[in-house]
Amino acid sequence: MSSVALASRLHSAQLEDNCSDLNQVVARAVQSISRVAGHYASVQFALSPNVARVAVPAPELEKVLIALCTEASLRIHSGGRLIVETRGMNDAHLAPLPAPAEARARVIVRGEQHGRPEPRSGARSYSGEGLSELEQVLERLGGQLELVPLSEHDIALVAHLPYAPTPNSSGRMAIALPHVACVILLIEDEPQVQAVTARILRSFGYSVLTAHNERSALAHAQQHGSAIGLVVSDLVLPGVSGKDLVRRLLTPCEHARVLYISGYSPEHVGSLADGACFLRKPFTAQELLAMVRELLPIVVQRPAHHPG
Repeated sequence: MSSVALASRLHSAQLEDNCSDLNQVVARAVQSISRVAGHYASVQFALSPNVARVAVPAPELEKVLIALCTEASLRIHSGGRLIVETRGMNDAHLAPLPAPAEARARVIVRGEQHGRPEPRSGARSYSGEGLSELEQVLERLGGQLELVPLSEHDIALVAHLPYAPTPNSSGRMAIALPHVACVILLIEDEPQVQAVTARILRSFGYSVLTAHNERSALAHAQQHGSAIGLVVSDLVLPGVSGKDLVRRLLTPCEHARVLYISGYSPEHVGSLADGACFLRKPFTAQELLAMVRELLPIVVQRPAHHPG
């Protein structure tokens, strides 16, 4: 074997040691996560098939995962549930964009309560010291920690992780198919509502375009067309009704499903077009995400492998 080939093989082995399959690491850690949750809470896993390998060694990644679950479990009461999700990156073809090297996979850990939870001994808020240490670890690994408010009392812990380089792909990351309807167009004229809604969706891996009026919504529709898979629109917008605007958007956005949001009750909203859904404000992040997951699955294309 030539020295060049040997060096290449050693380099590939080193890269392999420094990378891991995110879903496999989560699967191997199921028992450890269950122990962290304790007997007072159940654990639910939602692993996306669209997650590529990440540039974090498996032992380090497992430590991050357990730390996330430990922090989230501090707030769970008896009868609650710890939810662990993985998500891929699906917005690499839209502008403004991070550089390919900044593409991220996500691990999302959150607690969920059902009905009126019974307090458990020791339940408390997230520990500032623990979160600070976790944030430092993720930064050292090239990742980032984000806390996403889901309701007045609940917060999701989101670990953004760097993707692993793909051999023979010139460092390109997994990207979404431009012709697949995988983008959300959010039309909301209230700045604070728009900002919070967009942040929640983006933190959970969705690509989001925002518009505050008819003109900006139509501009996005003309530019991105069939890539828009879901239109989330307020029913009352400046100078136009949400229903009238959506009817115009569905020509360029031929694959789009529709979710209307409004502070009005369903009785005041009236009939909706076939397939359209309705969510009343104020809604929780869990309610929003549940409906979006039903309407818009994420579809990701990974770079093709070229042998040799």
